[in-house]
Amino acid sequence: MKKHFLYLACASLLVFGTSYAQTSTFINKKHAHDGEDISHRQRSCGTMEHHAMLLQNDPGLAQRVQQIENEMQDWIANHYNPAERVVYTIPVVFHVVYANATENIPDQRMIDQLQVLNEDFRKLNADAGNVPSGWQSIAADCEINFCMATQDPNGNATNGITRTSTSTSSFNTNDNVKFNSSGGKDAWPAADYLNIWVCDLGPSLLGYAQFPGGPANTDGVVLNYRYTGTTGAQAPFNKGRTATHEVGHWLNLFHIWGDDGGSCSGSDLVSDTPNQADATGGCFSPGQVLTDGCATSSPGYMWQNYMDYTDDACMYMFTNGQKTRVQACMAGTRNSLASSQGCAGSTVANDGGINAIITPTGTLCSTTFTPVVTLRNFGAANLTSITINYRIDAGPIQNYSWTGNLASMSNVNVTLNSMTTTAGNHTFTAYTTSPNSQTDGNTSNDQTVGSFTVAATGASLPYSQGFESTTFPPTGITLTNSDGATTWARTTAADYSGVASAFMDNYDYNANGEVDEMILPNLNLASTTNPALTFQVAYRMYTNPTANPNYSDTLKVLISTDCGVTWSTLYNKYSSTLATVTPTYSTTEFVPSGTSQWRLETISLSPYSSAQNAVIKFRHSTQYENNMYLDDINIQTSTNVASQQLSNNVNLFPNPTSGQLSLSVVLPQNDNLKVRVLNTLGQSVHSFEQHNTFGGVYNISLEGQSKGIYFVEITTGTETVTKRVVLNGN
Repeated sequence: MKKHFLYLACASLLVFGTSYAQTSTFINKKHAHDGEDISHRQRSCGTMEHHAMLLQNDPGLAQRVQQIENEMQDWIANHYNPAERVVYTIPVVFHVVYANATENIPDQRMIDQLQVLNEDFRKLNADAGNVPSGWQSIAADCEINFCMATQDPNGNATNGITRTSTSTSSFNTNDNVKFNSSGGKDAWPAADYLNIWVCDLGPSLLGYAQFPGGPANTDGVVLNYRYTGTTGAQAPFNKGRTATHEVGHWLNLFHIWGDDGGSCSGSDLVSDTPNQADATGGCFSPGQVLTDGCATSSPGYMWQNYMDYTDDACMYMFTNGQKTRVQACMAGTRNSLASSQGCAGSTVANDGGINAIITPTGTLCSTTFTPVVTLRNFGAANLTSITINYRIDAGPIQNYSWTGNLASMSNVNVTLNSMTTTAGNHTFTAYTTSPNSQTDGNTSNDQTVGSFTVAATGASLPYSQGFESTTFPPTGITLTNSDGATTWARTTAADYSGVASAFMDNYDYNANGEVDEMILPNLNLASTTNPALTFQVAYRMYTNPTANPNYSDTLKVLISTDCGVTWSTLYNKYSSTLATVTPTYSTTEFVPSGTSQWRLETISLSPYSSAQNAVIKFRHSTQYENNMYLDDINIQTSTNVASQQLSNNVNLFPNPTSGQLSLSVVLPQNDNLKVRVLNTLGQSVHSFEQHNTFGGVYNISLEGQSKGIYFVEITTGTETVTKRVVLNGN
């Protein structure tokens, strides 16, 4: 993790008569704000730990592994001819196993990941030019291609991605993710497909693979969803190289340091990778020479290799020796993949279906809406016509005749005719018939069903949410998570009341500026008088707010009265004004230790008291800082909540001062602001005004004034607060 050290020690194991003990090392510490070396997280691969488990459970595995190695060495010695190029193509299926929307990453992440594999194993990666001159002559094109499966084991068309909902919150190297019976997904036949499972492996483990020779029903690679693909993956492992590293293991490559940490006796069984004492972590400038007790002179050891532990941005090569092992693996134990029909396409000519429902989903503000669905051509023939059938609940079926020209395995969004229903909860069903005026060759993929709610008038107040239910997000609340990574989650590590709260894991969120929203259900603010919103917040920064530059995560509360078309800001806090503890920053992960580290916030909703269908959302933007928590969200009449004091939203620092003051004011809504600084005689020595403002941070100079006590008077349209300050003199 970016702000603290992660140590991983895998069990030692016996492979080919060599003892492999996986270790970890920390080099290069950095912080995402400015690239300066501040802190860094070590890559963690569970392959050797997984192999140790298999050896323990299967006494015959060691002998099979030894036999495979003997056969590989024989093939390399007697049959391998580098001049006779053989390019293998491996069909890939991604099994996404998810417990929540965050883990259910979009198709594009897998598509991007496949592209990275193809680039890295064919030496087409854009950063191949960073290979230093000392290694350029041995940097290799492994001549391995990867294709997304287009045909499943039964001959049906597929996009090469399966999705399985699970109640398992996190998996590990015990292979539970590989079986339906243990909350995962059964493998497709290993003789025909490279199975890649994508799931939650916890915050530490990036992935693991199975070496050749293990059980067929567990064969493949497991990736942590956080580090799969590129866009949306978490830095510094966000360039898809975790998959490159693990597929290298799957093709019988070992860690470049030989898993004998701390000595020069470990071997990866490759002659052109120089010995190195241990794993390398972090990232370095292209061409930078690193030496240790094994590699003592230029060009040093090969930290650029995909089978080391450097960050994704600093691994960009295989060697000729590694290519030879990969080719031997494909010519031998994995040779059946060369004749797989996994990428041959569907054997069904005419096959269409509804792949997704775009609208209606979530909460609608009108009883009339226009459905939009995603039509997919699952067949081998181009799709030129199809009938889309759709209905609300068990109501009458409507038909839409689509025409066009949709290529095999392609999608198109189709806008259907408008529909009208009633307020409340509903289902929307859409399915296809008569592709190309023919009988559908596979009806199992025709239909998609979704749920939605119509709230022409929002729910009556009071509204409360304490995140006590284990279901998250709670019923009626929706999340937006644009990068598909860390977002709002439920935690039992902290709470103001009850046993849980909602939180943003900024401490481990390797992003800057990403926005995540928690949207409350539609509410009828007119159902009570003088409505007000209250909630508990707990937050601490990671960096000193007086540093230059300074950083902070931000929390906003916004409201919409036109079903999300436009939004108004109710609340906006960051830095010291958002922090709820003293000191306001710490490099330790923040977990509030008691109610004293929380703060009650109160926002008047009176300007919107006539809104019968209002939407309120909590918008969080990260700046790579520290954790934020929310609890006890309540919306009710203001007579039932504590009066908000302006003094809670005013900070004056430093105090005492030698002449320069910073005044921070956060207003719950647009208001007029007047500030005066008075001496003990009541004379104004400094003043300013702002109109239609949410506040801000203002600089006040008392230089030239006599030392002593002064009073800073802050006045809004409804309240006046006075703060005392001591001037020590210039």
